Amino acid sequence: MAPKLRYLHMDKDDLAWEKSDEEVESWERSLRNSGIHRSIGNLIIKYKPGEAVKLHSPIRGGYNVVYRLEYSDGTSAALRIPCKVSVKFPEEKVKYEVATMRYIAANTTIPVPKIYHYGTAAENPTGLGPFIIMDYIEHDRTMSEALNDPLLKAEESHVLDANISEQKLKFLYRQMANIILQLSTLSFSHIGSLVQNKDETFSVSGRPLIQNMNSLVEFASVTPSLLPSQQYCTSSEWYTAMADMHLAQIVFQHNDAVLDEEDVRDKYVARQLFRRLASSGKLAFGFNPEQQHYHEPMFRLYSEDLRPSNVLIDQDLRVVGVIDWEFAYAAPAQFSIDPPWWLLLKSPDYWPDGYDVWMEVYEPRLNTFLSVLEEQEEKERENKQDLSCAKNNMTLPLSQLMRKSWQSKTWMINYAARNSWAFDFIFWRYLDCVYFGQNESGDYQKRLGLLAKEEIEAMEALVKIKMEENANRTLIQWDHDSAVAQIAKIMV
Repeated sequence: MAPKLRYLHMDKDDLAWEKSDEEVESWERSLRNSGIHRSIGNLIIKYKPGEAVKLHSPIRGGYNVVYRLEYSDGTSAALRIPCKVSVKFPEEKVKYEVATMRYIAANTTIPVPKIYHYGTAAENPTGLGPFIIMDYIEHDRTMSEALNDPLLKAEESHVLDANISEQKLKFLYRQMANIILQLSTLSFSHIGSLVQNKDETFSVSGRPLIQNMNSLVEFASVTPSLLPSQQYCTSSEWYTAMADMHLAQIVFQHNDAVLDEEDVRDKYVARQLFRRLASSGKLAFGFNPEQQHYHEPMFRLYSEDLRPSNVLIDQDLRVVGVIDWEFAYAAPAQFSIDPPWWLLLKSPDYWPDGYDVWMEVYEPRLNTFLSVLEEQEEKERENKQDLSCAKNNMTLPLSQLMRKSWQSKTWMINYAARNSWAFDFIFWRYLDCVYFGQNESGDYQKRLGLLAKEEIEAMEALVKIKMEENANRTLIQWDHDSAVAQIAKIMV
Protein backbone atom coordinates (compact mmCIF):
# COMPACT_ATOMS: atom_id res chain seq x y z
CA MET A 1 0.00 0.00 0.00
CA ALA A 2 1.34 3.43 -0.93
CA PRO A 3 1.67 5.86 1.98
CA LYS A 4 -0.92 8.60 2.26
CA LEU A 5 -0.22 11.63 0.10
CA ARG A 6 0.61 14.72 2.12
CA TYR A 7 1.54 18.33 1.64
CA LEU A 8 5.17 19.06 2.45
CA HIS A 9 4.15 22.04 4.51
CA MET A 10 0.95 22.72 6.43
CA ASP A 11 -0.79 26.00 5.61
CA LYS A 12 -0.66 28.88 8.05
CA ASP A 13 -3.84 30.78 8.86
CA ASP A 14 -4.41 32.84 5.72
CA LEU A 15 -6.72 35.32 7.47
CA ALA A 16 -4.09 35.92 10.14
CA TRP A 17 -1.45 36.33 7.42
CA GLU A 18 -3.56 38.88 5.55
CA LYS A 19 -4.26 40.80 8.75
CA SER A 20 -0.57 40.86 9.64
CA ASP A 21 0.42 42.07 6.16
CA GLU A 22 -2.16 44.85 6.22
CA GLU A 23 -1.07 46.06 9.65
CA VAL A 24 2.62 45.97 8.71
CA GLU A 25 1.94 47.94 5.53
CA SER A 26 -0.02 50.51 7.51
CA TRP A 27 2.85 50.81 9.99
CA GLU A 28 5.39 51.20 7.20
CA ARG A 29 3.33 54.01 5.66
CA SER A 30 3.37 55.79 9.01
CA LEU A 31 7.18 55.79 8.89
CA ARG A 32 7.25 57.91 5.73
CA ASN A 33 7.44 61.09 7.69
CA SER A 34 10.18 63.72 7.56
CA GLY A 35 9.82 64.38 11.28
CA ILE A 36 10.44 60.72 12.08
CA HIS A 37 13.44 60.69 9.74
CA ARG A 38 14.98 63.67 11.53
CA SER A 39 14.45 62.07 14.92
CA ILE A 40 16.03 58.85 13.67
CA GLY A 41 19.09 60.73 12.44
CA ASN A 42 19.39 62.60 15.72
CA LEU A 43 19.12 59.39 17.72
CA ILE A 44 21.88 57.69 15.73
CA ILE A 45 24.17 60.73 16.01
CA LYS A 46 23.63 60.83 19.77
CA TYR A 47 25.36 57.48 20.16
CA LYS A 48 27.62 57.57 17.07
CA PRO A 49 28.70 61.24 16.81
CA GLY A 50 29.97 62.61 13.52
CA GLU A 51 29.13 64.74 10.51
CA ALA A 52 26.15 63.04 8.89
CA VAL A 53 25.62 63.48 5.15
CA LYS A 54 22.76 61.13 4.24
CA LEU A 55 20.01 59.06 5.81
CA HIS A 56 19.35 56.23 3.36
CA SER A 57 15.93 54.80 2.61
CA PRO A 58 14.97 52.12 5.13
CA ILE A 59 15.68 48.47 4.38
CA ARG A 60 13.07 45.99 5.55
CA GLY A 61 13.91 42.38 6.25
CA GLY A 62 11.73 39.62 7.57
CA TYR A 63 11.75 40.89 11.14
CA ASN A 64 13.54 44.24 11.13
CA VAL A 65 13.70 47.68 9.56
CA VAL A 66 17.16 49.23 9.22
CA TYR A 67 17.93 52.94 8.78
CA ARG A 68 21.46 53.65 7.57
CA LEU A 69 23.08 57.00 8.37
CA GLU A 70 26.15 57.83 6.29
CA TYR A 71 28.92 60.09 7.62
CA SER A 72 31.32 62.43 5.82
CA ASP A 73 34.27 60.14 6.60
CA GLY A 74 32.66 57.33 4.58
CA THR A 75 31.51 55.25 7.54
CA SER A 76 27.89 54.45 8.32
CA ALA A 77 25.85 53.54 11.36
CA ALA A 78 22.44 51.91 11.48
CA LEU A 79 19.31 52.10 13.58
CA ARG A 80 17.63 48.69 13.65
CA ILE A 81 14.10 48.25 14.95
CA PRO A 82 11.83 45.18 15.03
CA CYS A 83 8.94 45.26 12.57
CA LYS A 84 5.84 46.21 14.46
CA VAL A 85 3.04 43.60 14.32
CA SER A 86 5.13 40.78 12.84
CA VAL A 87 7.58 40.67 15.75
CA LYS A 88 5.62 39.48 18.76
CA PHE A 89 8.27 39.80 21.47
CA PRO A 90 10.25 42.89 20.41
CA GLU A 91 11.75 43.82 23.79
CA GLU A 92 13.04 40.31 24.41
CA LYS A 93 14.23 39.95 20.84
CA VAL A 94 16.41 43.05 21.03
CA LYS A 95 17.79 42.28 24.49
CA TYR A 96 18.73 38.71 23.61
CA GLU A 97 20.17 39.59 20.21
CA VAL A 98 22.39 42.34 21.62
CA ALA A 99 23.75 39.98 24.27
CA THR A 100 24.37 37.28 21.66
CA MET A 101 26.23 39.62 19.31
CA ARG A 102 28.41 40.98 22.10
CA TYR A 103 29.14 37.49 23.39
CA ILE A 104 30.13 36.29 19.92
CA ALA A 105 32.33 39.35 19.41
CA ALA A 106 34.09 38.67 22.71
CA ASN A 107 34.58 34.92 22.24
CA THR A 108 35.10 34.33 18.51
CA THR A 109 36.53 35.99 15.41
CA ILE A 110 33.14 35.94 13.67
CA PRO A 111 32.60 39.49 12.32
CA VAL A 112 29.45 40.98 13.84
CA PRO A 113 28.41 44.65 13.83
CA LYS A 114 29.71 46.76 16.69
CA ILE A 115 26.86 47.89 18.93
CA TYR A 116 26.96 51.48 20.17
CA HIS A 117 23.73 51.44 22.14
CA TYR A 118 20.42 49.68 22.50
CA GLY A 119 17.25 50.56 24.33
CA THR A 120 13.69 49.67 25.15
CA ALA A 121 10.63 51.19 23.51
CA ALA A 122 10.28 53.53 26.48
CA GLU A 123 13.84 54.75 25.88
CA ASN A 124 13.31 55.43 22.17
CA PRO A 125 12.37 59.09 21.54
CA THR A 126 11.27 58.26 17.98
CA GLY A 127 8.39 56.13 19.26
CA LEU A 128 9.44 53.24 17.00
CA GLY A 129 9.95 50.64 19.69
CA PRO A 130 13.06 48.93 21.07
CA PHE A 131 16.16 49.63 19.02
CA ILE A 132 19.81 48.88 18.32
CA ILE A 133 22.34 51.42 17.05
CA MET A 134 25.27 49.65 15.46
CA ASP A 135 27.84 49.80 12.70
CA TYR A 136 26.56 49.40 9.17
CA ILE A 137 28.91 46.89 7.54
CA GLU A 138 29.91 47.87 4.02
CA HIS A 139 29.56 44.92 1.68
CA ASP A 140 29.16 43.99 -1.95
CA ARG A 141 26.30 41.49 -1.52
CA THR A 142 25.14 38.59 0.60
CA MET A 143 26.64 35.14 0.32
CA SER A 144 23.22 33.88 -0.75
CA GLU A 145 23.35 36.17 -3.77
CA ALA A 146 26.79 34.83 -4.65
CA LEU A 147 25.56 31.22 -4.43
CA ASN A 148 22.21 31.79 -6.15
CA ASP A 149 21.24 30.46 -9.57
CA PRO A 150 21.79 33.47 -11.89
CA LEU A 151 18.90 32.38 -14.13
CA LEU A 152 16.31 32.94 -11.40
CA LYS A 153 14.25 36.12 -11.43
CA ALA A 154 14.90 38.73 -8.76
CA GLU A 155 11.63 38.01 -6.95
CA GLU A 156 12.20 34.23 -6.84
CA SER A 157 13.59 32.64 -3.69
CA HIS A 158 17.23 31.68 -3.91
CA VAL A 159 18.39 28.21 -4.95
CA LEU A 160 22.00 27.08 -5.17
CA ASP A 161 23.42 27.46 -8.67
CA ALA A 162 23.66 23.92 -10.02
CA ASN A 163 26.56 24.99 -12.25
CA ILE A 164 28.61 26.77 -9.59
CA SER A 165 32.30 25.94 -9.77
CA GLU A 166 33.64 23.64 -7.09
CA GLN A 167 36.37 26.18 -6.34
CA LYS A 168 33.87 28.97 -5.67
CA LEU A 169 31.59 26.70 -3.68
CA LYS A 170 34.41 25.49 -1.46
CA PHE A 171 35.66 29.02 -0.90
CA LEU A 172 32.25 30.16 0.36
CA TYR A 173 31.37 26.96 2.22
CA ARG A 174 34.78 27.03 3.94
CA GLN A 175 33.98 30.40 5.49
CA MET A 176 30.58 29.17 6.68
CA ALA A 177 32.27 26.07 8.11
CA ASN A 178 34.62 28.29 10.10
CA ILE A 179 31.67 30.23 11.53
CA ILE A 180 29.83 27.05 12.53
CA LEU A 181 32.99 25.54 13.99
CA GLN A 182 33.56 28.58 16.18
CA LEU A 183 29.95 28.60 17.37
CA SER A 184 30.29 24.94 18.34
CA THR A 185 32.89 25.93 20.96
CA LEU A 186 30.43 28.12 22.88
CA SER A 187 28.87 25.92 25.55
CA PHE A 188 26.43 26.57 28.38
CA SER A 189 24.94 24.71 31.32
CA HIS A 190 21.27 25.07 30.39
CA ILE A 191 18.93 25.98 27.53
CA GLY A 192 17.84 29.57 27.06
CA SER A 193 18.73 33.00 25.67
CA LEU A 194 21.79 35.04 26.52
CA VAL A 195 21.45 38.21 28.60
CA GLN A 196 24.18 40.73 29.37
CA ASN A 197 24.24 41.55 33.06
CA LYS A 198 24.89 44.94 34.64
CA ASP A 199 28.47 43.90 35.45
CA GLU A 200 29.06 43.21 31.70
CA THR A 201 29.08 39.42 32.22
CA PHE A 202 26.77 37.12 30.27
CA SER A 203 24.34 34.50 31.48
CA VAL A 204 21.68 32.24 30.02
CA SER A 205 18.94 33.89 32.04
CA GLY A 206 16.34 34.42 29.30
CA ARG A 207 13.86 31.86 28.04
CA PRO A 208 14.63 30.27 24.66
CA LEU A 209 12.94 32.47 22.06
CA ILE A 210 12.60 30.67 18.73
CA GLN A 211 11.07 31.56 15.39
CA ASN A 212 8.30 29.01 15.80
CA MET A 213 7.08 30.81 18.95
CA ASN A 214 6.74 34.07 17.02
CA SER A 215 4.92 32.27 14.19
CA LEU A 216 2.52 30.54 16.59
CA VAL A 217 1.33 33.90 17.88
CA GLU A 218 1.24 35.54 14.44
CA PHE A 219 -0.23 32.73 12.33
CA ALA A 220 -2.02 30.42 14.78
CA SER A 221 -3.44 32.86 17.36
CA VAL A 222 -1.68 31.08 20.21
CA THR A 223 -1.87 33.16 23.38
CA PRO A 224 1.69 34.26 24.30
CA SER A 225 1.18 33.24 27.93
CA LEU A 226 0.94 29.58 26.84
CA LEU A 227 4.44 29.59 25.34
CA PRO A 228 7.63 28.57 27.19
CA SER A 229 8.57 31.07 29.87
CA GLN A 230 11.67 29.58 31.48
CA GLN A 231 15.12 28.14 30.90
CA TYR A 232 15.54 24.35 30.65
CA CYS A 233 18.07 22.07 32.32
CA THR A 234 17.78 19.08 29.98
CA SER A 235 17.26 18.51 26.28
CA SER A 236 14.24 16.31 26.99
CA GLU A 237 12.50 19.16 28.81
CA TRP A 238 12.99 21.43 25.80
CA TYR A 239 11.88 18.78 23.30
CA THR A 240 8.75 18.35 25.41
CA ALA A 241 8.09 22.09 25.35
CA MET A 242 8.50 22.16 21.56
CA ALA A 243 6.18 19.17 21.19
CA ASP A 244 3.56 20.90 23.35
CA MET A 245 3.77 23.91 21.03
CA HIS A 246 2.90 21.68 18.06
CA LEU A 247 -0.28 20.62 19.83
CA ALA A 248 -1.10 24.23 20.71
CA GLN A 249 -0.76 25.11 17.04
CA ILE A 250 -3.41 22.64 15.89
CA VAL A 251 -5.73 23.63 18.76
CA PHE A 252 -5.64 27.39 18.18
CA GLN A 253 -5.10 27.81 14.42
CA HIS A 254 -8.69 28.55 13.44
CA ASN A 255 -8.38 28.66 9.65
CA ASP A 256 -6.59 26.49 7.08
CA ALA A 257 -5.39 24.05 9.74
CA VAL A 258 -7.10 20.85 8.56
CA LEU A 259 -8.64 19.43 5.41
CA ASP A 260 -11.22 17.11 6.94
CA GLU A 261 -11.94 14.90 9.95
CA GLU A 262 -9.27 12.36 9.00
CA ASP A 263 -6.71 15.14 8.74
CA VAL A 264 -7.56 16.26 12.28
CA ARG A 265 -6.97 12.74 13.56
CA ASP A 266 -3.70 12.48 11.64
CA LYS A 267 -2.40 15.72 13.09
CA TYR A 268 -3.59 14.97 16.62
CA VAL A 269 -2.12 11.46 16.77
CA ALA A 270 1.20 12.63 15.34
CA ARG A 271 1.46 15.36 17.96
CA GLN A 272 0.50 13.14 20.88
CA LEU A 273 3.01 10.48 19.87
CA PHE A 274 5.71 13.10 19.39
CA ARG A 275 4.95 14.46 22.88
CA ARG A 276 5.31 10.95 24.26
CA LEU A 277 8.67 10.49 22.56
CA ALA A 278 9.84 13.84 23.90
CA SER A 279 8.80 13.28 27.51
CA SER A 280 10.38 9.80 27.54
CA GLY A 281 13.72 11.24 26.40
CA LYS A 282 13.81 9.38 23.09
CA LEU A 283 14.02 12.49 20.90
CA ALA A 284 17.05 13.80 22.76
CA PHE A 285 19.00 10.61 21.97
CA GLY A 286 18.36 10.72 18.23
CA PHE A 287 17.71 7.41 16.49
CA ASN A 288 20.61 5.69 18.25
CA PRO A 289 20.49 5.59 22.08
CA GLU A 290 24.20 4.65 22.13
CA GLN A 291 25.19 8.04 20.70
CA GLN A 292 25.55 9.82 24.02
CA HIS A 293 26.80 13.07 22.45
CA TYR A 294 23.19 13.74 21.47
CA HIS A 295 22.35 13.94 25.18
CA GLU A 296 25.41 15.68 26.58
CA PRO A 297 24.79 17.98 29.57
CA MET A 298 26.36 21.00 27.87
CA PHE A 299 24.38 23.08 25.40
CA ARG A 300 25.59 24.99 22.35
CA LEU A 301 24.91 28.41 20.91
CA TYR A 302 22.62 27.73 17.96
CA SER A 303 21.24 30.35 15.59
CA GLU A 304 18.07 29.39 13.75
CA ASP A 305 18.58 32.23 11.28
CA LEU A 306 22.23 31.60 10.43
CA ARG A 307 22.17 31.24 6.66
CA PRO A 308 23.99 32.70 3.62
CA SER A 309 21.39 35.48 3.23
CA ASN A 310 22.56 36.85 6.59
CA VAL A 311 26.25 36.65 5.72
CA LEU A 312 27.75 39.74 4.06
CA ILE A 313 30.68 39.42 1.64
CA ASP A 314 32.98 41.80 -0.25
CA GLN A 315 33.88 41.83 -3.95
CA ASP A 316 36.43 39.07 -3.34
CA LEU A 317 33.74 36.83 -1.81
CA ARG A 318 35.26 37.19 1.66
CA VAL A 319 32.94 37.37 4.66
CA VAL A 320 32.87 40.83 6.22
CA GLY A 321 29.86 40.48 8.51
CA VAL A 322 27.27 38.10 9.94
CA ILE A 323 23.98 39.72 10.90
CA ASP A 324 20.51 38.88 12.24
CA TRP A 325 21.24 36.94 15.42
CA GLU A 326 17.62 36.89 16.56
CA PHE A 327 16.45 33.41 17.51
CA ALA A 328 19.96 32.41 18.62
CA TYR A 329 20.09 30.64 21.96
CA ALA A 330 21.82 27.95 24.00
CA ALA A 331 20.18 24.84 22.55
CA PRO A 332 20.56 21.06 22.63
CA ALA A 333 23.97 20.07 21.26
CA GLN A 334 22.31 17.97 18.57
CA PHE A 335 21.04 21.11 16.84
CA SER A 336 24.63 22.24 16.30
CA ILE A 337 25.79 18.91 14.89
CA ASP A 338 22.98 18.48 12.40
CA PRO A 339 24.07 19.26 8.81
CA PRO A 340 22.98 22.81 7.90
CA TRP A 341 19.77 22.86 5.86
CA TRP A 342 20.85 25.96 3.90
CA LEU A 343 23.52 24.32 1.72
CA LEU A 344 20.99 24.44 -1.14
CA LEU A 345 19.63 27.82 0.03
CA LYS A 346 16.09 26.38 0.00
CA SER A 347 14.77 24.18 2.81
CA PRO A 348 13.40 20.67 2.16
CA ASP A 349 9.80 21.57 3.02
CA TYR A 350 9.81 24.16 0.23
CA TRP A 351 11.70 22.08 -2.33
CA PRO A 352 9.36 21.60 -5.34
CA ASP A 353 9.97 17.85 -5.68
CA GLY A 354 9.91 16.97 -2.00
CA TYR A 355 12.28 15.67 0.65
CA ASP A 356 13.63 12.63 -1.19
CA VAL A 357 14.70 14.65 -4.22
CA TRP A 358 16.02 17.42 -1.94
CA MET A 359 18.19 14.85 -0.16
CA GLU A 360 19.53 13.52 -3.46
CA VAL A 361 20.55 17.00 -4.55
CA TYR A 362 21.77 17.93 -1.07
CA GLU A 363 24.11 15.03 -0.37
CA PRO A 364 26.88 15.92 -2.87
CA ARG A 365 26.87 19.48 -1.52
CA LEU A 366 27.03 18.16 2.02
CA ASN A 367 30.10 16.13 1.07
CA THR A 368 31.72 19.30 -0.23
CA PHE A 369 30.83 21.16 2.95
CA LEU A 370 32.12 18.40 5.20
CA SER A 371 35.38 18.26 3.26
CA VAL A 372 36.08 21.94 3.94
CA LEU A 373 34.89 21.56 7.54
CA GLU A 374 37.45 18.78 7.95
CA GLU A 375 40.10 21.11 6.53
CA GLN A 376 39.17 23.74 9.11
CA GLU A 377 39.30 21.17 11.89
CA GLU A 378 42.74 20.04 10.78
CA LYS A 379 43.92 23.64 10.62
CA GLU A 380 42.79 24.21 14.19
CA ARG A 381 44.51 21.03 15.34
CA GLU A 382 47.72 22.24 13.76
CA ASN A 383 47.28 25.53 15.61
CA LYS A 384 46.83 23.49 18.80
CA GLN A 385 43.42 25.06 19.37
CA ASP A 386 41.49 21.93 18.35
CA LEU A 387 37.99 23.32 17.98
CA SER A 388 36.80 19.94 16.75
CA CYS A 389 36.98 17.95 19.99
CA ALA A 390 38.80 19.20 23.06
CA LYS A 391 37.66 22.79 23.17
CA ASN A 392 34.02 22.04 22.45
CA ASN A 393 34.01 18.89 24.62
CA MET A 394 32.53 16.75 21.84
CA THR A 395 33.37 13.06 21.59
CA LEU A 396 34.11 13.27 17.84
CA PRO A 397 35.04 16.05 15.42
CA LEU A 398 32.07 18.14 14.31
CA SER A 399 32.41 16.92 10.71
CA GLN A 400 32.04 13.29 11.80
CA LEU A 401 29.06 14.09 14.00
CA MET A 402 27.35 15.89 11.13
CA ARG A 403 27.91 12.94 8.83
CA LYS A 404 26.42 10.56 11.41
CA SER A 405 23.40 12.83 11.84
CA TRP A 406 22.87 12.85 8.08
CA GLN A 407 23.31 9.14 7.58
CA SER A 408 21.00 8.23 10.46
CA LYS A 409 18.48 10.96 9.52
CA THR A 410 18.58 12.18 13.12
CA TRP A 411 18.52 15.72 11.74
CA MET A 412 14.88 15.14 10.78
CA ILE A 413 13.88 14.87 14.44
CA ASN A 414 15.16 18.35 15.15
CA TYR A 415 13.85 19.86 11.94
CA ALA A 416 10.39 18.55 12.83
CA ALA A 417 10.69 19.68 16.45
CA ARG A 418 11.47 23.30 15.52
CA ASN A 419 8.71 23.92 12.98
CA SER A 420 5.04 23.24 13.64
CA TRP A 421 4.05 23.65 9.99
CA ALA A 422 6.72 21.29 8.62
CA PHE A 423 6.10 18.72 11.35
CA ASP A 424 3.34 16.48 9.95
CA PHE A 425 4.99 15.38 6.72
CA ILE A 426 8.28 14.53 8.43
CA PHE A 427 6.58 12.66 11.25
CA TRP A 428 4.42 10.38 9.12
CA ARG A 429 6.90 9.86 6.28
CA TYR A 430 10.13 9.42 8.22
CA LEU A 431 9.80 9.31 12.03
CA ASP A 432 6.71 7.21 12.72
CA CYS A 433 8.04 3.97 11.24
CA VAL A 434 11.41 4.30 13.01
CA TYR A 435 9.88 4.70 16.45
CA PHE A 436 6.66 2.70 16.18
CA GLY A 437 7.23 0.12 13.44
CA GLN A 438 5.85 -0.57 10.01
CA ASN A 439 2.88 1.52 8.87
CA GLU A 440 2.05 0.93 5.22
CA SER A 441 -0.64 3.60 4.99
CA GLY A 442 1.49 6.16 6.80
CA ASP A 443 -1.38 7.62 8.82
CA TYR A 444 -3.00 7.55 12.24
CA GLN A 445 -5.19 4.44 11.94
CA LYS A 446 -2.52 1.89 12.82
CA ARG A 447 -1.47 4.01 15.81
CA LEU A 448 -4.83 4.40 17.56
CA GLY A 449 -4.00 1.41 19.74
CA LEU A 450 -1.12 3.38 21.23
CA LEU A 451 -3.43 6.06 22.60
CA ALA A 452 -5.14 6.00 25.97
CA LYS A 453 -8.92 6.24 26.19
CA GLU A 454 -8.81 9.87 27.32
CA GLU A 455 -6.53 10.75 24.39
CA ILE A 456 -8.96 9.25 21.89
CA GLU A 457 -11.81 11.16 23.53
CA ALA A 458 -9.77 14.36 23.29
CA MET A 459 -9.06 13.60 19.63
CA GLU A 460 -12.75 13.30 18.82
CA ALA A 461 -13.44 16.51 20.72
CA LEU A 462 -10.80 18.22 18.58
CA VAL A 463 -12.39 16.82 15.41
CA LYS A 464 -15.68 18.45 16.37
CA ILE A 465 -13.98 21.76 17.19
CA LYS A 466 -12.00 21.91 13.95
CA MET A 467 -14.97 21.02 11.76
CA GLU A 468 -16.99 23.82 13.36
CA GLU A 469 -14.10 26.21 12.78
CA ASN A 470 -13.83 25.15 9.13
CA ALA A 471 -17.44 26.25 8.66
CA ASN A 472 -16.80 29.69 10.16
CA ARG A 473 -13.72 31.52 8.89
CA THR A 474 -12.83 34.19 11.40
CA LEU A 475 -10.03 35.21 13.75
CA ILE A 476 -10.27 34.55 17.48
CA GLN A 477 -8.32 36.46 20.11
CA TRP A 478 -8.05 34.23 23.16
CA ASP A 479 -7.60 35.59 26.66
CA HIS A 480 -5.35 33.60 28.97
CA ASP A 481 -8.03 31.84 31.02
CA SER A 482 -10.08 30.81 27.98
CA ALA A 483 -6.97 29.59 26.18
CA VAL A 484 -5.89 27.50 29.17
CA ALA A 485 -9.34 25.95 29.39
CA GLN A 486 -9.41 25.22 25.65
CA ILE A 487 -6.06 23.47 25.47
CA ALA A 488 -6.77 21.52 28.67
CA LYS A 489 -9.54 19.72 26.76
CA ILE A 490 -7.04 18.42 24.22
CA MET A 491 -3.63 18.24 25.93
CA VAL A 492 -4.28 15.15 28.06
